[in-house]
Amino acid sequence: MSTFKLLVITCFACICVPRVGYAQVAVRFEPRHKVALENEYVRLLDVRIRPGDTSLFHVHETPSFFIPLSNTAIGSQVQGQLPQESKMTAGATWYNGFEKGPLIHKVWNSDTATLHVIDLELLSAKNSPLTGAAALPGLKIDFENERLRVYKMELLPQDTFLLPRLPTPMIIICVSGPGIQIENGSRKGDLSRISEGGFQWLKPGQHFLLLNEGAGRDEAILILLK
Repeated sequence: MSTFKLLVITCFACICVPRVGYAQVAVRFEPRHKVALENEYVRLLDVRIRPGDTSLFHVHETPSFFIPLSNTAIGSQVQGQLPQESKMTAGATWYNGFEKGPLIHKVWNSDTATLHVIDLELLSAKNSPLTGAAALPGLKIDFENERLRVYKMELLPQDTFLLPRLPTPMIIICVSGPGIQIENGSRKGDLSRISEGGFQWLKPGQHFLLLNEGAGRDEAILILLK
């Protein structure tokens, strides 16, 4: 076989044979990251990975607030780096603005129960200041930056908490417990309920009454968007 023919065959083979590499998708298109809510302020991704399952390599680049909702042993690998093992703890939140560039990684579940995480992508860049009413009595700020303010709260059985009328939207997430009933004080008869691992979008300009009707303690995270 001539050198020319061999070169042509080799080049053709290189084109046709799939290359082994890091195929990657935007996080919102990764199959285990479900878009559960999207508006002008946020894109909320409900992430669930079953035991033994592994996500695709995916790209995080939008400033995000992460809320684990399960206690799960996981593994992860940043593109081009060695794998690492760690443990997700329900309610242990963190923020990443990806100022140093996108994060490209994959995650797998090394445990026996489903990994559950909320990835809250912050889409709005309005950065509106919060009013004095946003300093909610009885609650301590757990995290705050130019995009959001976060409170961790608990409701004992039959406890209530009144959220005042604020000009900013909020999200409440039930981390654990029997669940929270939410009554919209601005709209009579408007009731909703979130169970453990659930969330509710709270529109601006309305006030809400939170109630624990169960027999156990509710732990929740309240996020005020700026």
